[in-house]
Amino acid sequence: MITLFGAPGSGKSVQGELIARKHGWSWYSSRDMLMSMQNKDIMYALEHGMFVDDEMMNSLMGDVVRRAHAKGVGRVVLDGFPSSYRQVRWLIDNHEIGNLTGAIILRVPHGELWKRLMERKRIDDTRAAIERRQDQYDRAITGMIRALSMENVQIREINGMGTPEDVLERIDEVLGEWGLVPRKQYDKISEHIKIDYGSAV
Repeated sequence: MITLFGAPGSGKSVQGELIARKHGWSWYSSRDMLMSMQNKDIMYALEHGMFVDDEMMNSLMGDVVRRAHAKGVGRVVLDGFPSSYRQVRWLIDNHEIGNLTGAIILRVPHGELWKRLMERKRIDDTRAAIERRQDQYDRAITGMIRALSMENVQIREINGMGTPEDVLERIDEVLGEWGLVPRKQYDKISEHIKIDYGSAV
């Protein structure tokens, strides 16, 4: 199991879906699962750039991860979880941290993040919501990385610039180093596996 970190607009969902498609992994997006619940309070929080309550996220994602393990679905990529120190603590306290091989941080310059967010025109991409999510991420990431590192979870930063295929190649190199995919000369991802940044970031 790996998790993807990155500021809003960094491409976490794009890469989560590409990894799953290319390698046959299971991809779990916390945002997608929250949106599918059609809960008015949750929808309000998402549209205004607010984090959903930690206990709810822990329960939701915890159930998903446990079911995945129970069904033997193989490798799992988490997108948007954990997103706070308390969620990292949940992984540790519930003995899921041992299943987490590593965390990949997608680094993208601030100007490019804003460009992507303005182009994708998602319902929760108002300026106020973006700024709130960015601030929450900036405040949370250092503590999360420190806590994961203390649990011997591998952490790697990836340049998130370029095409989705370029970024995926960089991620594949790390996954190969971690022994999660075969180490080889990675081919460009097939032409039919392409996702527009405007559809999922």
